[in-house]
Amino acid sequence: MNTFPKNILNKIKSWHLILIYLIINLFFLNNFPFIHSDEAWLSGLSRQIMQTNNPAATEAFFDLLPRSPHTIKILFHFLQIIFIKIMAYQIFTFRLISLLAGSLSLFFFYKISILITDSKNLSLVALIILSLDIHFIYSSHLARQEIILVLIFLAAFYYYLKKIEYNQEIYGASKKEYSIKKDIYLGLILGSSIGFHPNAFIISLPLIMIYSWKLIFSRETKFKNYLSFGSTLAIIAFFFVYLSFQFDPNFISHYSSYGAQLGVFDSMLLKLENFKDFYLKLFYQISGTYYIPPIKFQLLFFAATALLSLIKLFLKKDDLNLYLFISLTAINLGYLIIGRYNQTSIIFIFPLGYLLFINLIKNINFKFKLKEILILLLISFLGLNSIFTIIKDSHYNYQDYLNQIAEVVPQDSRVLANLNTDYYFENESLFDYRNLAYLEENNLSFANYIKKNQIKYIIYPEEMDYIYNSRPSWNILYGNLYPYYEEMQKFIAQRTVLIKEFTNSTYPMRIVSKTGAKNWSVKIYKVNYAAETGVLQIDD
Repeated sequence: MNTFPKNILNKIKSWHLILIYLIINLFFLNNFPFIHSDEAWLSGLSRQIMQTNNPAATEAFFDLLPRSPHTIKILFHFLQIIFIKIMAYQIFTFRLISLLAGSLSLFFFYKISILITDSKNLSLVALIILSLDIHFIYSSHLARQEIILVLIFLAAFYYYLKKIEYNQEIYGASKKEYSIKKDIYLGLILGSSIGFHPNAFIISLPLIMIYSWKLIFSRETKFKNYLSFGSTLAIIAFFFVYLSFQFDPNFISHYSSYGAQLGVFDSMLLKLENFKDFYLKLFYQISGTYYIPPIKFQLLFFAATALLSLIKLFLKKDDLNLYLFISLTAINLGYLIIGRYNQTSIIFIFPLGYLLFINLIKNINFKFKLKEILILLLISFLGLNSIFTIIKDSHYNYQDYLNQIAEVVPQDSRVLANLNTDYYFENESLFDYRNLAYLEENNLSFANYIKKNQIKYIIYPEEMDYIYNSRPSWNILYGNLYPYYEEMQKFIAQRTVLIKEFTNSTYPMRIVSKTGAKNWSVKIYKVNYAAETGVLQIDD
C-alpha cells in the first residue's frame, strides 16, 4: 500500500469510517431512492400489529386483497415496532433501521477482510470500497429486510471463519474435549434470518454448501458438526413454521399459493430463462416499480473476479478463495431455486464479490504497484458513480406530496389512495387501490365498496389512467382495472366533488420508467351522496 498515506491509515480505525458513512447518509436518507409503496406496506403492517397488540394481524389497508398471517418476517416487524415507539411513524424511522444495519454490515465486512488479508490498511480500503458502492448505499436506505439479511450473513460468515475455520485444533481434539457448540451458535446466528425474510434460505445456502464441501471432500468437518449446524437451522425453521400454523391453520396452502404467483414453483427450465432475464434487467436497469441503480460495472467486475477466482482454484490451494467462490455460487443457486428474482436481493452478491477481489489482490507485490492502481481505479469509479447517481436520482418531493394532501384531507379521514400516502394517515384510515381488483369476487360494486368502508376522500393518481390505457401491460400493479374502471369514473363524475388538484413528478406514478418523465397529476375528490338514487350518503 505504498501510494496510500500509511501514517494516516494507521491512525484511522474502522469505526471512524463507519461513523462517517452513517453521518453522510443521514443527509439524504429520505431522498434516495424515492419512497416505495412496499416500504409503507411493511411499516404499515408493523403499526397494525403494534396498535392491535396482535402479531397475527394483517394489513389494515387491505380489506379485499387476500392476506394470510405468518411469522417468516415477524422479527422485522418487532424491530420496526421498537423504532416506532422510540421515534415516530415516518419514513425516516424505518430507513434509519436499514442504515444502521448497513453500518454494522460494514463492520463485519471489515472484520472478515482482516481475517482474509491480515492487513489493517487493506481491510480499511475494503471497507471504503463497499461503502462507496451505489447498490450498498441504496440497500442501506430502503426500508426493507435485504440489508438486515446482509448483516446476518456477514456476521455468520465472520463467526465461521473466526471461530471454526481458524480454530481447526478444536476439530483435531479428542472426542472428550470436542464441542459442537460453535456449530450450533453459527446455526442460531444464521437461523435468526428466518424471522426477517424468506430469502433467509438464499443467505444460508453458502454456509450449507461450505459445510457440505468440507464433509464430502476435505473431511475436515465431521458428521456431527454438519448435523449440529444443519439441525439448528432446521429446528429454527420448523419453529417459525409452527408459529405460522398458530396464526393460520392453512399456512402451507396459503403461502404456497402466494409463492406460485411469484414463480417459486415454475419448472427449472423456466427458472433458468428467468435467471438470465434477472441479470439482464439489472444490467440494463429494467424494472417495474423498483428503482435499480446503475450497476453495469459491478456486475461485469464481479463476473471477471469470479472467473479469476475459479482459475486460481485450479492453480493454487487457497481455502478462503474456495469458500468465497462457493458462497458466491451458492447465492446464485439460491436465486435459481427460489425463482422469485426480486431485484433488491442482488445486494447479497456484493460483499462476496468485493471479498473475492480483496483476496485475489492481497499478495500482489509487483514493482509497478498493480495492487494500488487497481484499488485507486475501483474506488474512483465507485465513488464517482455513487455521487453522480445520488445527485441525479434523489427525489426531494415526498414531503411536499404529503403536505399537498394534508391541506384538504384530515389525517383520520377514510380514504382510497395509493399506499405511498400511508405515512400521512392514521392507522386504518387508508384503503389501497389493490383491493379493487377483488370487487367482483366479493360481490361489491365500486359504489358499495366506498359506502362499506365509509370512504370520504378519493386521492386519484394519474397513473390509474395510464395503467388502464396501457392494459394489460401494467396489470401487475393493481390487478385488472377493466372490470371496475368505467364504474369508478362514473362514480367520481357523479358522486364526488373535486377539491384539489396538484402535480408531482414522482409519487403519482409508480412505474419507474415513467417516474420523473413529467409532472404527474393527483386529484383529490370528496365523496358526496347521490341525490337521485340515494345509494350513498356519508356525513362529515
